[in-house]
Amino acid sequence: MVYNIYNSNKSKGFTLIEILITLLISSVVMIAAYQTFDSQQKSYLIQENVATMQQGLRASMLLLTNDIRMAGYDSQLSDNFGITDITPRDINNNVDAGNTGKSGIEITADLDDDGQISTGERIHYSVYDFVAGDGNLDLARNSGNGRRLLAENIQGFGLAFAFDDDLDNEMDTYTATNPGATQHIIWAIDSDGDNDLDTNLDTNLDGIIDVADSPGGAGSNGIIVGTALSTDVPIANIRAVKVWLLAETDQIQTGLNSTDTYIVGKYVITPNNNKLMRLSSTTIKCRNLGL
Repeated sequence: MVYNIYNSNKSKGFTLIEILITLLISSVVMIAAYQTFDSQQKSYLIQENVATMQQGLRASMLLLTNDIRMAGYDSQLSDNFGITDITPRDINNNVDAGNTGKSGIEITADLDDDGQISTGERIHYSVYDFVAGDGNLDLARNSGNGRRLLAENIQGFGLAFAFDDDLDNEMDTYTATNPGATQHIIWAIDSDGDNDLDTNLDTNLDGIIDVADSPGGAGSNGIIVGTALSTDVPIANIRAVKVWLLAETDQIQTGLNSTDTYIVGKYVITPNNNKLMRLSSTTIKCRNLGL
């Protein structure tokens, strides 16, 4: 007896349509899996960038705060210590009182209690370009061995100073134009590079340093003009420092446009870029000054 094996039901396989359907379903599953992975990877990179930025911001602000608070420490009463330089600087650390000048501050403290300024007792903070030509500014700390990187990708570094010019142990104030004519502490800067305070940052004298004090308002970039003080104030009469730090992520974020306007000391900054931004500010009372 001869069997026709070609007509047997056991010889059936997949049809071309079934194979195509299987491939289609597999492709859909693989695409969905890839998209999930890609989304998670991008989210991870964004969070990593933000964490790095915030870590640098916190560490910088902590060190700045500790150093400035120690300004003027002088256990030997030598009168050699204090805030010694507030002139604006360019990225090469040259005095620059123009619109391109960046905030800077130098402090001294008698950390070894010998009455003399020793190595490590003169500290200067400034903005520079750590990786030359990369388009990103960075915060530097110089304690005597040249400028050292403290934080990368610092979009803005701002400083303003409160003072006691009449030496009555109270920080000087002005009368604001807001309802009630309340008194507000004067936060001043050195606008002309002579190492004296000469300008109140509150241009419209409403008691607040904000975008209303900027010539261009929200969405602009520039310098707050401020209101001239009646007389220049020597830096020896500084009693407190307000610090602003504006940091940005290292990597751009696709689809993001940073259009918020930030006040960073005398600087009005609207990034208009594709990076996440964080602004940190604090006020430091210099407990060793004016004793």
